[in-house]
Amino acid sequence: MARSSSSSSAITAGTIFLASAIYFYYQNKKKQSSLPPRAPGYLPVIGHLLQLMKPIPIQQLFYNWSLEIGPIYTCYFGSQRWIVLNSIETIRDLIVDRGGVYSSRKLPDTLVHDFMQGDQGGGFAFFPYGASWRRLRRIAHGGLIKSKVDEYQPILDDRRTVLLSHLCHLSKEKANYSAQGVQLSNLVEHYTMTSILAIAFGDMCNFQPGDPALHKAFALTERAANTMSPDEQMREFFPILKTLWPLKRAKYIQVRNDVAEFYGGLLDQFRANMAENSDNVPDCFVKEVMKLNELTDLQIMNFVAIFVGAGSDTTNSTLEWLLAYLANHPEVQDKAFEEIKDAVGLGRLPGSQDEPMLPYVQCIILEVLRLRPPAPIAIPHATSKDDVYKQWLIPKDTIVVLNLFATHQNAERFPNPNAFQPERHMEFVLSSQERTVFKQTIEDRPHLSFSTGRRVCVGIHLAERTLFMAASMLLASFKFENVGSPINVDIPRDIRATTWSPSAYSLRLIPRHENIESLL
Repeated sequence: MARSSSSSSAITAGTIFLASAIYFYYQNKKKQSSLPPRAPGYLPVIGHLLQLMKPIPIQQLFYNWSLEIGPIYTCYFGSQRWIVLNSIETIRDLIVDRGGVYSSRKLPDTLVHDFMQGDQGGGFAFFPYGASWRRLRRIAHGGLIKSKVDEYQPILDDRRTVLLSHLCHLSKEKANYSAQGVQLSNLVEHYTMTSILAIAFGDMCNFQPGDPALHKAFALTERAANTMSPDEQMREFFPILKTLWPLKRAKYIQVRNDVAEFYGGLLDQFRANMAENSDNVPDCFVKEVMKLNELTDLQIMNFVAIFVGAGSDTTNSTLEWLLAYLANHPEVQDKAFEEIKDAVGLGRLPGSQDEPMLPYVQCIILEVLRLRPPAPIAIPHATSKDDVYKQWLIPKDTIVVLNLFATHQNAERFPNPNAFQPERHMEFVLSSQERTVFKQTIEDRPHLSFSTGRRVCVGIHLAERTLFMAASMLLASFKFENVGSPINVDIPRDIRATTWSPSAYSLRLIPRHENIESLL
């Protein structure tokens, strides 16, 4: 009897699923004539899902399609409809010029509500466009504007010195000069993670490599990213699965609780330090937002969790790509070192005040961000109402994807786009020194790695400063050599990951001169 009941339930569920699939198929068929052209490889019901199984990163797949059918097209993943933008022109026209329509979000309920606790939490990066998002964005922006980053500079100086100390120690080890070389990913990750934690909470976050508490922060960042897992996305592509395939919310609530425990503990310690003597607490993000008295503890914790998770992962991947490209191009390293030696000298490390005197170092960072944007398709936008673009209708609640990688591959803007050529940005760098106001649009930088428009990365100035401090120190202090053949920069660590990172590699680091340890 139980078996019969089970079989009957399965047949009923299958019938409901099939009926829903047929309904969505005919709905999509009716709408397609007015939408941007459909991407290749479409199949009834499932749309382009099988295309995602191809062994190439999604940004490359989307770019290949743009070469075939144009810079804007429609993809279907079950019931979801995506409009993919692959050119600077379409991004300017829609994301920037029509930001009031194209700046919302439509993300999984699990991420927005179960993990970030919806409006009660501080996960404004995932909020739909509206009053709540504007309020929280304003608060975050106030604590991360360029003048505030200048106030946080002593923290970044300290974190960079710690990284240099670890590298000096490593360069002395005999294994460094063996055939195997050394991997620097753990030290780079330590620098980026502790820099952002220290910006958030001040010098109470001086974790050492291997510290169990810091390891917990690493693990939390990874587990939070897993809330965007394929299983959860499949449920979004086929809403009927939310009924047939109940979500085990407990695992997402556990991640939320672990985040609250870790960052809540840091917040309690910070409040105790402030109560004891606030004058002894250095300027930092949490101190700044607490002055406003506008955020709950939950919102502060989620603010910091977002900054640490997004900022550390993306900055870390950029520095790993930078080291890989430098090792493959010793002539670029040598040219940058000569620039630093001539403009700054060898008696000290370059500081933030030296950035205008080091245009070639700036060019190197820009070229790495162009070639390897850390989040190549960004966080998807969504339309807040129907819109007509050229001859196409783009309906309300359509997911809009910015393929940043594709915009950086435009051969007209970037001749020989796959080549690592930092000097291509020199004219931009020299001309930008005359500007004092940046509007954070597509003209401000020769890349869109921090996105653009109203959803541009709120931590853009902190990210750029953190990258410059690390890159200038690395180029001033060491020469990086390949172990054997050049590093393969075409194979990412995980083609399905949200963040674009290189596969593991080893290299040798050789001190540039004998005075490096004196800089500590």
